[in-house]
This record gives sequence, C-alpha cells and structure tokens, in this order.
Amino acid sequence: MNSYTRSWKSRIEGDMSTHWTSLPSPMSLTIKEDRRSDIFIAASLEFLGAPINDMTKNHKGSLYYKIEVNGHPIVQYHVSNPRDSKKAIGINLHAKTEIPAGENSVEVFYKVSKNGSWDLLRYQSQRHLSVLALPTE
Repeated sequence: MNSYTRSWKSRIEGDMSTHWTSLPSPMSLTIKEDRRSDIFIAASLEFLGAPINDMTKNHKGSLYYKIEVNGHPIVQYHVSNPRDSKKAIGINLHAKTEIPAGENSVEVFYKVSKNGSWDLLRYQSQRHLSVLALPTE
C-alpha cells in the first residue's frame, strides 16, 4: 500500500473559466506503482475568509469540479445553487478507480457555467489531494 499527498495554500487569482481547466497552482499528483492498483482519491478545497453573506449576492450560474485520472473523468461535483455558500466554499470529492502499473496522473479541474460568476478567486484557498494505492495483482 502506498500513500501520496499534496497540499496547497495560496490565493487564487484570475478569471473563472467556463471550460474545464486546471486550478491556478494545479491540484495534481503523479503516482507511480509497480503493479496494477486500486486507488482511493480524496480531494478537498476550502476558501478561507470568504464573507458568506456578501459572496451569495455575487454568485450566479453553476460551479463544477471533477477529478481525472490519466485524462479520464472519474467523479464530478456540481454546486447548482449559488446561494448555498457552504457548498461553494467547502468542497470534498472522493473516488475509487483502477490504474495500470507505471506512472499515472490525478488532477482536480473546475469550471463555471456560461454567464456564471463566483466570487471565490480573490480569497485564500487551502487545498488537499490524497491518493491511497492498493496493488490488485
């Protein structure tokens, strides 16, 4: 059994994308296994110091996150209600899949719906990505 973990704590700057894209300071891990393995993935994103009451006034549209393994979508999380600020500022994704032996990539992506706007990017983010690999052979 192998464990891979990485954390980020940084302000997210820039415009929100309406296409699937990496987060600034991409939330990604490269994992290398000697044998085919089942992997268990946990990803969390938290926006610190975001004023919940003010933020909800500026949200519109939907916010999406997904985890890809080797370029293939594994799980997607959809924040459909911009007024549900607890879901907007604290996201947890979990997934399980199988990977081949060798080098593999795990990454979290995001997008907003067309004409959507979410007032999250100027706040400090705290993000974690962990993978637990269990050989299956």
